[in-house]
Amino acid sequence: MSEGHMTKTKTGIQGLDAILLGGIPRTNVIVVQGVTGSGKTLMGLEFIYRGITQFNEPGLIVVFETNPDKLIRDAAEFGWNLEELQQQKKLQIIFTSPQVFDQELRSPDSLLMETANEMGAQRIFVDGVGLLTPTPGPTNLARSGFRQSFQQLIESLNRENLTAMFSLETGSTADSISTVEMADFLSDTVIQLGRNRRGRHILRCLEVVKSRGQDYEAGEHTLQIIGGRGLEVFRRVQSPQSRNVIQPTSSIKQSMTGVDAIDHLTGGGIFEGSTTIVIGVSGVGKTVLSTQILREGALRHKTRGLLVSLDEHPAQIARNAKTLGLDLEDQIADGTLQIMFESPQELDIDAHYNRIIQRIEKHDIQRMVIDGMTSYSAAIGEVSVYRDFFHALVAFTKQRLMTAFFNYENPEFLGISSYMPDFPVNSIVDNLILMNLVEINNGLRRCISVVKSRGTKHSLDTREFTIGQGGISLVPLEADLEPAIRLQNYSSLLGRAPTRFYLPKRINGAAALRDKS
Repeated sequence: MSEGHMTKTKTGIQGLDAILLGGIPRTNVIVVQGVTGSGKTLMGLEFIYRGITQFNEPGLIVVFETNPDKLIRDAAEFGWNLEELQQQKKLQIIFTSPQVFDQELRSPDSLLMETANEMGAQRIFVDGVGLLTPTPGPTNLARSGFRQSFQQLIESLNRENLTAMFSLETGSTADSISTVEMADFLSDTVIQLGRNRRGRHILRCLEVVKSRGQDYEAGEHTLQIIGGRGLEVFRRVQSPQSRNVIQPTSSIKQSMTGVDAIDHLTGGGIFEGSTTIVIGVSGVGKTVLSTQILREGALRHKTRGLLVSLDEHPAQIARNAKTLGLDLEDQIADGTLQIMFESPQELDIDAHYNRIIQRIEKHDIQRMVIDGMTSYSAAIGEVSVYRDFFHALVAFTKQRLMTAFFNYENPEFLGISSYMPDFPVNSIVDNLILMNLVEINNGLRRCISVVKSRGTKHSLDTREFTIGQGGISLVPLEADLEPAIRLQNYSSLLGRAPTRFYLPKRINGAAALRDKS
């Protein structure tokens, strides 16, 4: 039977079936392995619970060491009423010993299998299958004994057409390693759970090591235990887009951002579906520009916007915008503007990326701003993961023809020697905007440059801008300013030492240099 027509069992665990590209082939033997505290028992319980409540597939739970009352108590913390399901004859929890369980499997009139038939059970979870190993003895005999018991278990469950999930504790002893190796070899699907420490933070992960009869998303994905809900798996950001996704062609529509400074310098706006990185020092106005772009997009073009920040809470962003006359309350109230904030302290990048994608798809976002890419760099730590996150966001926005802006805080206060030191971005994004502070005489001035804008006849001039009521505005070139402080009278504005140059002026028809005094 081809994979496309193969009957699959959905686990019902949030995010896991997507990793498995729809579920696990029915009657596959599944081993969930990992160290203590990685979530093995919880995954087995949820596999059975979701099978009953979502897919009407009754199930059995076999435990050797955990008291059923504690199991029911722990499940209740996630909203799973196992006691009620037992009363409804949809679930049976069996507390036994490995020896009795092994004898039951070998018996031709097994009470366990009779119970499964009476219930119409389609799923079974055995917690701690490694305990089937016989009494310790010579290693070769122990391996042979476990293999025999495990094979007997698999054959018995296959005869009953049950989809089985087993939990298996991993360890560092020779017996433990050999048991894991044998279970991995005999089973059809192996799911590895991990529990790792990053600083003082614990991270859980999940990897599908193998799954016979199907394709799946390879690699290490994030696993989280969500209070009141259960397990949730978040696809790793490095994983390539689905092969079935149709990549759209680039848009040929150039749209006004609504920010006159940007629209003027880009020669009429940027292309829809393009990606832009805005680079500048702290306090130069990147967040103001982002807020203005999203607000004007909602007001002028009815485009839905999303602002993602690790630095500022939504209430603070709205307050700061309001002081500049950029009231966001109406847009937030009617859903045309979303503000998403997450603390960078214990950021899990896979989960964070997943929540961004869900927000985009749920609200049909057309413009997005990621405010504070520098904060991501500090929160993630690993440059390769940071780079993959950036690439994944760019790829996703391109696939949806979304217009995206990424704000990056340049570490250099005066002057720019590199755009984004963490990794090269020039070839990734379509547009590159620099916002900088320059020192003229005894004051700081804000200036903006469009370094790159693919497909547009953009200006290469560096222009001064101000931040005031209404947001960002360019200072007109013919502004009534003293010549000594006109920005256009200086060169090397993006360097560390802007230099004033002197233009000839005509006096009584003769050219003369301006007074340098």
